Amino acid sequence: MIACPFNYGNYRSDINLLICRPEGKLTTDQMNDVAICRECIERKGLFQVNRFHDLSAITSIDLRFEEVRQICKTEEKFRKSGPPIKACYLVPNDLLYGTIRMYKALIEDRGVKVYVSHDLGELADALGVDKSDLMP
Repeated sequence: MIACPFNYGNYRSDINLLICRPEGKLTTDQMNDVAICRECIERKGLFQVNRFHDLSAITSIDLRFEEVRQICKTEEKFRKSGPPIKACYLVPNDLLYGTIRMYKALIEDRGVKVYVSHDLGELADALGVDKSDLMP
């Protein structure tokens, strides 16, 4: 069992997937835990597990480019060995879409294949799971 610091995440061992549903304002601290899944990855050693992030309940963003860049540098330390993982982000609006695309541009050559979409089915296909597995 994991203990998400924000109480947003859980690990589905049946499909080997971290699922995170943050809400409220997306801050640097929150994005750091959402992107890196500190509790899941660092403390539980789930370094090679794909991730699904449902950002539908995010209401605002307080995150700058330099902060996103630093998050990517931190995550890169986890990805020194092993195959890339998939990180899928369901976004409700263009602002979040752009923010995650910025993260994608900075992290993809560091061991994380990022998918961002408004379409849950598209992300389920990318993860190789049933769409119902990603629903709350």
